[in-house]
Amino acid sequence: MNWSRIREQRKKKGYTLAQVARETGYSIGYISQLERNQKEPSLAALRKIANCLECSEVWLIMGIENETPVSAAPDSDPSRSPGYILRRHQRVPMKLPEIDTEYSIFTPHKLPDGQNVRMTGLYSTLKPGCWVTETMIRHQNMDETVLILEGQLEVHIGTHVYNATEGDCLYIPQNTLHNYLNTGLEDTVCIVFFSDLIY
Repeated sequence: MNWSRIREQRKKKGYTLAQVARETGYSIGYISQLERNQKEPSLAALRKIANCLECSEVWLIMGIENETPVSAAPDSDPSRSPGYILRRHQRVPMKLPEIDTEYSIFTPHKLPDGQNVRMTGLYSTLKPGCWVTETMIRHQNMDETVLILEGQLEVHIGTHVYNATEGDCLYIPQNTLHNYLNTGLEDTVCIVFFSDLIY
């Protein structure tokens, strides 16, 4: 995996290695090794770095090699320009460190004529007995909604706990602590939307 976006975002923010190290609690050498792809960050480290750099951890994970173009029209060359359609084979796979959940992003990250992308859609498969993330998390600048296509989840949103099954939908407002667990014996398959571009 390419972690060059850590350096890219750090320089964009005008931060030194020392500043990022101080804010995250990690050493300068560790941050430098991440930027040079000599180490893989833990999910906890990735979250701290993303928070320091004011970007999403998903954006750091994706890297420019995963910026898949989409087709503007049926006859267009998808390698030339962004468009409105992202074909099934163009979905962008995503893997978070330490989490046994499979994701693929099925919405484009660029649109024609400089239009802004204002949501991100993911197809997610969560293994039995697994949480979607290692701890309760919150999204500071975006809402999240989850539609369960197959399986079941124990859903924690704030102080509330719900049991949700196939066909149920969750809505998680920004800044709300949440997590969910596959309590079934089979994979749980979900469609997830975020109300902003996350990569």
